[in-house]
Amino acid sequence: MAKLRNMFFLVLTFAFLSGLIVGCGGGVSEEQMKQLNDLKAEVESLQSQVSAKESEKAQLQKQIADKDAKIKDFQKQTEQAKANCK
Repeated sequence: MAKLRNMFFLVLTFAFLSGLIVGCGGGVSEEQMKQLNDLKAEVESLQSQVSAKESEKAQLQKQIADKDAKIKDFQKQTEQAKANCK
């Protein structure tokens, strides 16, 4: 039932957009194409920035995990040393 409903809305949306494009003359001005291309370039730039930040985040998380492991190891060694001194 949900698939049928989704399909209906998809067809209805497609029909609406098709009618809108045909009703508006179907032409796109050079200015609109330039704006579209500028937006596409901006999206690509932002996606590359997001990828770089995600990579940086992963590296920082790895460094944090490594330091946490060292801290736990030092704490364990300290506890062992204290136990040996008793």
